[in-house]
Amino acid sequence: MSDHKKQKMKSLSRSFRRTVHGAQNAVKLIRGSRFTPPYEAPYEVLMREEFLRLRRYSSQESDVCRYSHIPVLMVPPLMVTSQVYDISPALSAVKILKDAGFDIWLTDFGIPEKEVGGLERTLDSHLLLIDRAIDFVREYTGADVHLAGYSQGGMFTYQVAAYRKSRGVASITTFGSPVDLNKNVPGGMHRDLVDRLLNSARSALSWTIDDLKGVPGSFTSLGFKMVSPRQELRYLKMMLGILGDREALSKIEPTRRFLGGEGFIAWPGPAFRSFVDDIIVQNRMMTGGFVVNGRPVTLSDISVPILYFVGDKDDFARPASVRAIRKVVSSEQIYEVPINAGHFGLVVGSRSLREVWPTFIDWLKWRSGDGSPPQRVINTRKEDAHLLAASTRSPKTDFAGFVGELTEDAWQAMAEVSLELSSVVSFVRWQSPRLGKLLQLGMGTRVNMGMMLKEQAIEIPQRTFFLYEGRAYTYEEANIRVNQFVYALLAVGVSRGDYVGIMMENHPDYLTLIVSLNRIGAVAVLINPGSQGSVLEQAIDAGRVTGMIADPTHLEAVLKVLPVQQTWAVFGNTPGAPIAEGVACLEKLMDRRIIECPLRSSANPGNADDLAMLVFTSGTTGLPKAARITNRRWMMAATGAAVAGGLTPNDTVYCCLPLYHATGLLLGAGGALVGGCRLALSPKFSVSGFWKDVRQCGATVVFYVGELCRYLVSAPDSPSEKSHSVRLFFGNGMRGEVWEELLRRFGKVRVLEFYASTEGNAALVNISGDKIGSVGRPPLFSSPIELVRYNIENEEYVKGPNGAFIPCEDDEPGMLIGKIVPLNPFSKFDGYTNEDANEKKILGSVFSAGDRWFVTGDILRRDVEGDYWFVDRVGDTFRWKGENISTEQVATVVGRIPFVGLCAVYGVKIDGHEGRVGMGAIELVPGAKFDGKSSYKYIRSELMPAGRPRFLRIVRELQVTGSLKVIKHRLQEEGIDEGKLSDPIYWYDEENRTYTKLNKENRDKVMALL
Repeated sequence: MSDHKKQKMKSLSRSFRRTVHGAQNAVKLIRGSRFTPPYEAPYEVLMREEFLRLRRYSSQESDVCRYSHIPVLMVPPLMVTSQVYDISPALSAVKILKDAGFDIWLTDFGIPEKEVGGLERTLDSHLLLIDRAIDFVREYTGADVHLAGYSQGGMFTYQVAAYRKSRGVASITTFGSPVDLNKNVPGGMHRDLVDRLLNSARSALSWTIDDLKGVPGSFTSLGFKMVSPRQELRYLKMMLGILGDREALSKIEPTRRFLGGEGFIAWPGPAFRSFVDDIIVQNRMMTGGFVVNGRPVTLSDISVPILYFVGDKDDFARPASVRAIRKVVSSEQIYEVPINAGHFGLVVGSRSLREVWPTFIDWLKWRSGDGSPPQRVINTRKEDAHLLAASTRSPKTDFAGFVGELTEDAWQAMAEVSLELSSVVSFVRWQSPRLGKLLQLGMGTRVNMGMMLKEQAIEIPQRTFFLYEGRAYTYEEANIRVNQFVYALLAVGVSRGDYVGIMMENHPDYLTLIVSLNRIGAVAVLINPGSQGSVLEQAIDAGRVTGMIADPTHLEAVLKVLPVQQTWAVFGNTPGAPIAEGVACLEKLMDRRIIECPLRSSANPGNADDLAMLVFTSGTTGLPKAARITNRRWMMAATGAAVAGGLTPNDTVYCCLPLYHATGLLLGAGGALVGGCRLALSPKFSVSGFWKDVRQCGATVVFYVGELCRYLVSAPDSPSEKSHSVRLFFGNGMRGEVWEELLRRFGKVRVLEFYASTEGNAALVNISGDKIGSVGRPPLFSSPIELVRYNIENEEYVKGPNGAFIPCEDDEPGMLIGKIVPLNPFSKFDGYTNEDANEKKILGSVFSAGDRWFVTGDILRRDVEGDYWFVDRVGDTFRWKGENISTEQVATVVGRIPFVGLCAVYGVKIDGHEGRVGMGAIELVPGAKFDGKSSYKYIRSELMPAGRPRFLRIVRELQVTGSLKVIKHRLQEEGIDEGKLSDPIYWYDEENRTYTKLNKENRDKVMALL
C-alpha cells in the first residue's frame, strides 16, 4: 500500500474515532453524565438561621495570610446558586481571594424548590438574613465587613447597607448590579413611558404573578439565553467543534453545566412579586422608599466607599442602570471599573480572572490601608461629566440587533405616541371607575371613610399605607388599629352622633382616630393643636364638642377648659408628658386581640349626607369658623384629588401639611386612601428636612398650600433636589414667581394648582400646569360658577337697572360665586355650624327669582380662553387714590426682590385719608439686609403709582397659619405706629428715590405727602 493511501487511511481512522468519540460524548451530554467530578472549595458553616447557611472558607497557610483580618462577605443573586463564585478551580473567585489571603464568607440560601417552605420566602427574609450575617461576621472577626455582590446580590448589598445606615460595613463592591431599573430598557425611552409600560405590563400579568408560587430556575436560564441568542449560537458552534475532544469538554464542563441550567434556582413567589412591584415597576432602588422589615429605606443612607464593576456588553445590567448608584448615595467615595464583558463575564469569564478579581483584591488592600488605589478604578465624583456622557447611550442588546436595529429617534417617536396612549389607558383603568362612583353619590348612598379603609384592607391588605418616622404600616394593620380604637372609644362612652374633638400633631393615629369615629357614626372635630385658653374655648363651643381626645403634649391645655371625665388621651407612654390623673388613655383601653370591628353589622353607618367631621377655616382674615364636612364632601374631595393627580397604587403621597387642615386631610390623606397609595406623613413641614424625607419615602406627589413652596425655592441649592422621585406638586396658593423658580430648581415636575374653599361649592383646577399662575377651569361635574361685578370701595355688588347682578367681562375682576343646587351633590353648600355665618355666605335671586349662590369672598378674573386667575380676597383688596389695589399682585412684585424671603401686603386706614394706604410686612432672607434704594427702584419699575406700597415694615418672622398662609389681620390692626412697634418701618421717599426709615422727626412730613 502506497504512503499516500496509508496517510489517507490514518486520516479516515482519526475522523472515524473522532466521530465515535463525538457520538459517545454527545450521548453522555444528553444523559447529563459528568466528565469530571463535582468541585467545591472547602468551607465550614458557622451560622445556620432559617434557610441561611453562612459559609466561611478555610484558610491556606501561606505568607499572604496577612490580610486574613479583612472579612469579605459575598452575596449571590436570588435566582443563581452560590456556586457562581466557585464554579471550578480555574474559575473560582473564592479560591483567588483566599489565595490572596482574605477571610472569605458567603451567604448560601440553599435551593428553594428543594426545601420545605422554600417557595414561600419573601424578599425581606433574604435581606434580614444578610443583615444578621453581617452582625455575625463582625462579632466573630471583630472587624467591619466588606460586602461584595454579583447582579441581584449586589442590589441586596446596597439595600442591606442602606437598611443598616452603613453600620458595620467597611465597603461595598458590586458586579453588574443595576440601580435604576428604568435605564435597563433598550433605546432611551421617555421615563414616564417606561413607568407606564412597566405598570401596564404588571397589571396585565397580575392574574399570573399574584398566584405564582415560584419562578423555576429553568425559566430564568431560558430567559438569559433568549436575550443573547447570538451568544448561544456561538456557544453551540464551539461545542460542535470540540465534541470529540473529551479533554476540552472537561475544561469547560463546570461553566457549561452552570450556565446550562444547574446554576439557576427558583425564585420564591413572594420574593419575586416584591422584586417586580418594588424594584422593577416602582423602581424604588432609585426613588427611595422601599420597605424592609417595616421600615422605609433609601440608598442615600449609604455613606461607605463603593466600587462597582460595569460590563460594556452587559445586556442584563446596562451601564446606565449600574452607574445610577452615583445619583442616589451620599457617599463621596464612589469608584467605577468598566470591563469589556457581558453579564456573566464579570464574574466567571476569562476577563474576570485577568481584570475583575485582581482589581478587587487591590481595592481590598487599599481600603485596609495597604497600597494605593488600583489603576483601573475611576473616581466617579471627579469624572462624573465623562461617565454621564458615556452612559447616555446604552449598548444595544443582542436581541435588539437580532430582530433589527432601532434608532434613538425611532424610540423617541414611539415614546411620544405611546405616552399619550398610556395616559389614556391609565385614566380608563384608575380614574374612570372613581368618577363613576362620584356620579352615584345620592343623598342615601352609604359611603364613608370607614368603609373605604375596610375595602382597601380587603383589596390590598399587605400594601403599605402609612410611612411615618422610619416605620411602615400596611392597609390591613391600619384597619385593625381602627377597630381597636373603636373598642376603646366605645369603652369611654362615645356613641353615634357625638361630637368628639381631636387635638394632636400629625401622626398616623390622627387619621385612624378620625376613621374610628366615622366607623362609630360620631363626628370628629379637628382643632388646631396650638389652641389654648379662650381660643380653645371658642373652638370647643363652635364645634359642639362633648369630649376631647388629645396627646399628652396638649392635654394640659384641654383640661383647663374641659373636665377630666370628658377628656381622653392617646400615647400614654410618651416620655416627659405624663397623663393627668383620672384621664382615660385610649391606647391602654384598646384590646389588642380585636381584629374585626366590635360593632359588626352596624359599623360604618354613615350615608353621603351624614356629617363626618368639622374642619375649622384657617382664620387668616378673622376668627376660624367650623365648616361642616359630610361623608359626601369628603368622598368628593378625596376622589377629586385622586383623579386630578392621576394617583395609582404606585404613588407615594407626601403630606407635611397639618391634618386638621382641609388640604392635608381631605385631599392629601383622603386622596392617598382612595388611590390605594402610600401616605408618607411628616410631623410638620421642614425646609431643611424636606428633600431628605422625600428621598426616604420615595415620594411621587407632594401636597402644598400657601407659601410652603416659597420656603423651598428660597432655601440654598441641595444636590438631592435634582435627583428625586417627585412628579407632581399639588395644592393651592402658589404665586407665579415661585412656580417658575420651582420648575427651574427641581427639574421635571408638574404643578397642579387648584382653587377651592373648605366649606364652599366653587372649585377650579389647573391640571395641565401650562398657564403658570392660573387656578384653571371648573372641573368635571362641578357647580356652576360665575364672576359678578363688585365695588371694592363700598363693599357692595354692582347691579343693573332691573336689580340683577352683572356678570364680568373677560379679564374684568369680580366676585366669584357658586350656584347652590340642593339636589345636585356637586353644587351643595354644607356651610358652618353657625347659621348666621351661613346666611352671610349666601346670595339670593342673583340672576333669577329664588336662585341661591355661595359667596367665596374672593376676587378673580377670567381670561379670553376661559382660565381663571386669583386676584385677591375681599378685605385684602383695598382702594387707594381711586384705584383698586390687589394685595396679591403687589406681594408678587415685592416677593421678587432678592433679599425678601416672605412678604404680606395689606391696606392700613390713615386718619384724614380716604381708602387705605398700601403697606408691606417683609421677612428677610436669613443673613440679608434691607436695601431701600434697590427696593424703591424695583417697585417703581413694576407697579403703577397707586399700587406701590407706601410703607414697608421689616419683621423678624411673619405669623402664618398651620397651613403656611400669612396672617394679615393682626398686621392691619397694628398699622404704622412706629412708636408702639419695635420693628423698623420705611416709607416710600420719592424725593430721595429710596425707602427711608420712619421716625418721630419725619412722621408729620410723611403723612402730609400721602
